[in-house]
Amino acid sequence: MSAPVASPAPASWPLPAALLAASLTASVWFGLPAASAGEPVAALFPPWWSPAERLAAAVAAGGAVLRTAPSGLVVAQSSAPGFEARLHAAGAWLLFDPRGLGLCTSPGRRQP
Repeated sequence: MSAPVASPAPASWPLPAALLAASLTASVWFGLPAASAGEPVAALFPPWWSPAERLAAAVAAGGAVLRTAPSGLVVAQSSAPGFEARLHAAGAWLLFDPRGLGLCTSPGRRQP
């Protein structure tokens, strides 16, 4: 009869989980293309915000909302200078070019 294998205690999980989350966040942060001025921008807001709060933040930053997602993502566009800075000030965690993930192209006209 073999001895039972002990699993790690739950108290030892927070540090590895935090390191995993930090590395995934960093790879997403540095791997996503930046949006060009006047082009659509995807803004990731806190996931606990309601859809109304996310929309209000994007509109308050001066953007026209093009698309939303339940994950906290809002795709908006503005030709006004400083739009990205206003989105960050309104609570956006991350900004990126949504076309890099195919969020602003129709399925039949996907751009490289």
